[in-house]
Amino acid sequence: MHEPVAVRPPGRSTEARVRTEVCVKDVDAVLFDFDGTLWDPESEIFRAHAEIFLEFGHPLPREVWSSVVGTIGFDLWTHLERLTGRPVDRRQAQERVRVRQRELLGGLSSRPGVHRVLGAVDALGISRGIVSNSTREWIARYTRQCGIADGWRTVQCADGDRSGAKPEPNLYVAALASLGVPPERAVAFEDSPSGVRAAKRAGIRCVVIPNSMTASLDLHEADLRFESFEQIDLPGVLSRKTRRGKPMNQAVSAKPDPVSEQDVAGALQHYYYLPDELRVVKGEGVHLYSEDGRRYFDCSSGTFNLSLGYAHPEIVETVREQAGRLIHVTSKFQTEPLNALVSKLAEVSPPNLTRVHLKSASGSDANESAVKIAQVHTGKSDVITLFRGHLGQTLGMIGASGAAFRRAPFPSHLPGVVHVPDPHCLRCFYRQERDTCGLLCVERINDFIDYASTGRVACLVLEPISGNGGNVVPPDGYLQALKKLCEERGIVLVFDEIQTGFGRTGRMFAADHFGVAPHMLTFGKGLGGAGMPIAGILTEERLAGVEGHHINSTFGGNVLAAAAALKTLEVIGRPGFLENVRTIGAYVLDRLRDLASKVSFVREVRGVGLMIGIDIVDGAGRPDPRLTNHLAELGLEHGLLLRTSLYGHGNVLKVRPALIITRQEADEMCDLLERLFLSVS
Repeated sequence: MHEPVAVRPPGRSTEARVRTEVCVKDVDAVLFDFDGTLWDPESEIFRAHAEIFLEFGHPLPREVWSSVVGTIGFDLWTHLERLTGRPVDRRQAQERVRVRQRELLGGLSSRPGVHRVLGAVDALGISRGIVSNSTREWIARYTRQCGIADGWRTVQCADGDRSGAKPEPNLYVAALASLGVPPERAVAFEDSPSGVRAAKRAGIRCVVIPNSMTASLDLHEADLRFESFEQIDLPGVLSRKTRRGKPMNQAVSAKPDPVSEQDVAGALQHYYYLPDELRVVKGEGVHLYSEDGRRYFDCSSGTFNLSLGYAHPEIVETVREQAGRLIHVTSKFQTEPLNALVSKLAEVSPPNLTRVHLKSASGSDANESAVKIAQVHTGKSDVITLFRGHLGQTLGMIGASGAAFRRAPFPSHLPGVVHVPDPHCLRCFYRQERDTCGLLCVERINDFIDYASTGRVACLVLEPISGNGGNVVPPDGYLQALKKLCEERGIVLVFDEIQTGFGRTGRMFAADHFGVAPHMLTFGKGLGGAGMPIAGILTEERLAGVEGHHINSTFGGNVLAAAAALKTLEVIGRPGFLENVRTIGAYVLDRLRDLASKVSFVREVRGVGLMIGIDIVDGAGRPDPRLTNHLAELGLEHGLLLRTSLYGHGNVLKVRPALIITRQEADEMCDLLERLFLSVS
């Protein structure tokens, strides 16, 4: 029997090494179906046959095709003759299909994530083989095309022998015999009901990864189901002690550890409100892993906090080193990380913003302190904010937010707040067209000041691109006109860049992207890089001097967070980093706009850099929050973590991955979104 070797990659943690060793002891062989599983030609093969059916005046229904997936000997031409009532030249039809298939399959490569999973199998020292109804010639040709021709310890094919093909277990039995592995020490990856049945009848645990043609078929016999190879955390899947992924039914899924489940139930009863059912255990880059082994692509980078993704190694090391020296100290003292961070923030901010306040603990806190600073320096009280604006969670900022449902439960609000229409050109409050509107959404703010305020407006606070409000990007000239209005009327212009700051738009700040420098700028979220909480305010020199006891917070200026923020700015400032954000952002926008053309429920895809929103509508073109929330929930089944606008009251899916995303990861994200949208369509 093959005796696997436990491989210990350098630099991995003890926990990771233990998990690897456990998996190697549990599994000696991983067997893969080829067609549809490692490689997905079914749609193109279907298309080649369907073209001939259409020439005879009959469509080839997908359900007819899907019913014969994985079988040998079903004669489609006999089926076509029954439909038409006349003979079909089988030889000619089959030759035309063969030529057309070659054309369609020429550029088709392996399914996303396959190379990573095969590499992980090899790294674990486990034998791998192919078990397929296809012919050896077919497999040899297309494994070479996919770049996965090497490394197979066995290849078992039906080669046209119907009696030995799936759903019979013969091929799997032969593969196990050739490797000298008992069935209980093997795992099979399949895509179709016939393949799953063959593996299970041979006594092998089976993971199913359906493709576009088999996703709707009955796959309940499999032990686990994943929608793609990208979701798979291989050590978790292979371990016999845990059932990773999405159990297909109770009969084949492992029973949960009663102690663990009891502990979880005990904890849940004490939550003030229940969290999501998903239990996560680790994050890496743009991916988050749940305790059941599934891998999710996080489209919202935490809550837009993780500008450098999960567990960025440089942030982790910086935090580890700083924690060994000093974690926190009262903010009245100087520390090296805080001094360095203040200097760096002044360097990268718009030139007029020369003062840095780091004594805020959250974005909400920073925004509220900015309002206080404006009120003290102007001697005025009122605050102007925009429809759909978010601004924060404190009582003051909830009152200033631009959504009535957020203010509704509270009898008292920040006094003197005036809400004005936002520059949402798709749904213009004034029913204007941008080419001829004359930026009425700015001009009419004068009327709100004259007739809806006390006439004593201290500041105007807005997000340059609305975050929770639906990713509304202002039209050209809007922010310039807004600043001009504020300066004419002695109003402090505050940009809330808590979501847009530190590279999200492909520039250090959205202010840089739009070429408008505000009088104050608040920041937070992404500055922590990998999740360290930090926030603050940048102001003009003239706005300095408000006493600390009015605007300081207990954990503002935390030393550990400052060290992480300083490293974050270093990474973002490296040559090519922001350029890559702009390039990948433009690529994602193009792909999502192409996807929008394939479905009826996307009204618009809009954004700048990697701050993108997908506007979801109903059949009449109206905002559809119900469908938006449904897509976000269904996204979990497709390996996607998605957030919606206005806390589920809005109709925009927010696409804001970590700024470190690569082109390959951008394709992975867009592919998953496409599968999600097409499954609903």
